[in-house]
Amino acid sequence: SSCHLLQQRSFNNSLPIMFSKFANKIGLFDILAPVKSRRSSKDSEDDSTTIANSYSDDNQMKRKRLDAQLKAEKEAEARGPKFFAKKQRVRYLNKMTNAVCDAVVVGVHYDDGPDKPYYTIKYKKQCEETLDDGSKKTTVREVEKQTNPDRLSRVPWDEDKSWKVLQ
Repeated sequence: SSCHLLQQRSFNNSLPIMFSKFANKIGLFDILAPVKSRRSSKDSEDDSTTIANSYSDDNQMKRKRLDAQLKAEKEAEARGPKFFAKKQRVRYLNKMTNAVCDAVVVGVHYDDGPDKPYYTIKYKKQCEETLDDGSKKTTVREVEKQTNPDRLSRVPWDEDKSWKVLQ
């Protein structure tokens, strides 16, 4: 019958596919016809170019971010001594301890008006604790606080230190 013949052809056509899947599964093709990986010098050049382009892209991104930060800091400075840019490195004067420390502006606020900014800063503070046995332990804590511009001062631009802040 024609139906029986159609089923037989279908089975015969699928036999090579079934064999291929089986041979692949048991690794027979790897033995009979191993695929050799050939990498030309062109491929190596392409890899080197890709790595160089990636490095170049990273440097361009770093340069753009540093340039934008420097521009923001210069614009803030041009507005007056009370103005600082977000992510700007500054010196903070703690009036209670009279200590001066390095800090970073993490927030700029104009709640009191456009000419009266105040800032949220972060800085590291050393704390000394006396333990139960009488010994002292020094720890470094990161402090985030709000302050007015009178307690902040500018520090010279340093690309490496600024990049650490921006990352």
